[in-house]
Amino acid sequence: MKTNFDLFHQWSKRTPVKYVKTSDEKVAVVYTRVSSKEQYDTNLSLDWQKKAIDEFAIRATIKTAAYFGGTYESAKTDGRKEFLRMLDYIKKNKEKVTHVLVYLLDRFSRSGDGAMRLSKELREKYGVTIIAVTQPIDTSNPGGVFQQNLQFLFSQYDNELRRQRAMAGIKEHLEQGIWCKRPPMGYSVIKEGKERRIVVNETGKKLRKAFEWKAQGIKNDQILQRLQAMGVEIYKQKLSMMFSNPFYCGVIADKMLNGKLAEGTHEKLISPEVFLQIHQVRAAAKGKYGVTHKKENEQYPLKLFMKCENCGIGYTGYVVKKKYKSGKVGKFHYYKCRSKGCNCNKNTEEVNKDFVGFLKDYTLLEHLLPPLLYHMNHVFDKHYESAAKQQKLCKDNLADIEKKISALEDDFYLDKKVPEDTYFRLRSKLGDQRTKIQEEISNLDIENSNLKTYFEWGMTISTKLATSWHSSDVPTKEKLQKLIFPEGVTYNREKEQFLTSKINFVFAPIAALNSITGGDKEKQDGINAVLSNWVGQTGFEPATSSSRTTHATGLRYCPKFLASSGSPLARGPDLRRDLENQLLLRRNDFLRAALLPEILIFGLQIYLKSILLNKLRFFQLF
Repeated sequence: MKTNFDLFHQWSKRTPVKYVKTSDEKVAVVYTRVSSKEQYDTNLSLDWQKKAIDEFAIRATIKTAAYFGGTYESAKTDGRKEFLRMLDYIKKNKEKVTHVLVYLLDRFSRSGDGAMRLSKELREKYGVTIIAVTQPIDTSNPGGVFQQNLQFLFSQYDNELRRQRAMAGIKEHLEQGIWCKRPPMGYSVIKEGKERRIVVNETGKKLRKAFEWKAQGIKNDQILQRLQAMGVEIYKQKLSMMFSNPFYCGVIADKMLNGKLAEGTHEKLISPEVFLQIHQVRAAAKGKYGVTHKKENEQYPLKLFMKCENCGIGYTGYVVKKKYKSGKVGKFHYYKCRSKGCNCNKNTEEVNKDFVGFLKDYTLLEHLLPPLLYHMNHVFDKHYESAAKQQKLCKDNLADIEKKISALEDDFYLDKKVPEDTYFRLRSKLGDQRTKIQEEISNLDIENSNLKTYFEWGMTISTKLATSWHSSDVPTKEKLQKLIFPEGVTYNREKEQFLTSKINFVFAPIAALNSITGGDKEKQDGINAVLSNWVGQTGFEPATSSSRTTHATGLRYCPKFLASSGSPLARGPDLRRDLENQLLLRRNDFLRAALLPEILIFGLQIYLKSILLNKLRFFQLF
């Protein structure tokens, strides 16, 4: 029985069809370049390349759409500015462009296999052929493609040979003590004819003082301060690297010498004796930066951060050792005020325990988290609604600008309708408008969903402040406590209490919310004492003249935004009824949670934006 192939037609396979132009017109883009600035300034190669390409285009009846390059760009890689601009133009106009005209193939690229892949992509995906006007090759057949690829490989091979010869010349110069690279800070290169000399400049004369100070044993921090006073801007790590560089004492050390050293011909900044003396000072200090770094003791996380209530001086730490009859030695750690005669000493274990209790006042209660997130999500949605509309308007305007730029380029390059001076004037004006709109969009580009995610993350962490601080290492503890209390804390030794003059605005309202207990819901005076400065207008049931306060509290209270027309309560009777039922079941929780959005919304926007811009430095603590 003969098989009916019509039933199997859906499984048939076909050869992929290459991109085919719909028009027979030949349109090209022109790319010219030289390799270095010296060539760009001193010879006429670019003009000669353009002239030869234009003559070839006339003979081959190829229409020129655009010119690219005209400057100096190395062809070792394909990440060149003008080169990428040309490729972008081809992709946007693939229906029009059919050829890329260059003077030589190595003007197009010297990246070898990279150039081969790129030429293949242009041929098969965009229908664009690369033609070198001095060595034209027909790439419509395998033989022509092979010949072109061979020339790409020869260009790369030529580059590698040049690099090998250059590296050999550099190594030979280094062995002779001639530094042919960029000199370090403090030196300048002076060229007199063919002679090249490396001399100490004005900055170097000031740095000579730094070497002398270091030889005397002065610490890097003090040296940096003195240099800055003299007008020398340098950071600590670079200063340390400078002290480790033998170039300053006339000795050349480079990896190309493979472990060998050479006597330099350049001017010495310091003598070899001073350099070796500095090395001895740093070795004695047992630290790369000339300072011995002591590991922080886990027993003293509040050192200097905690201040004495009597004198305002930060506490330090010390240990008392006691030897028992059994021979064992016990260690007892204490915080100690640094003021003489203050005698405000306290056991570190007790103080750290008191601080954990102090942190619990600023730790969000877990049962407040769900209603708080509910209210905050609504506030975020409401606040970013106008931002989303503005962003959409900006994107529409940007699309219109892009269309105008594309139409202007077609009128100038293809149809020749626009004079050159008019084109550049309009192109510059449209470019400025596009940049302005893009900057405005970038300022608005804060995703609401991301802010909600990070806010939820931050609030979850806020429920674990005390335990997180207790279980973290000293650096993390210091970051966390400084985040919550930017100006530190004061400790009352007699009452065993902590006080602070400034609290991070994100955590300050949490303490007020936590202070409302379950018994407060029936006490108008008690709840008002805590919330009188925090609540908004009345909601479900307004305050009357018989009320002792101007604010409704307890079950009668509803925040201003919940009572507004755009709030969840106004979206429908079912949703309103459901929320009222939740308020009846957990009225105290929702009361406290509803206060926080009105208090913190504008501050949280700034806070969360700073978190995003600084790589979530707060959340990275955990």
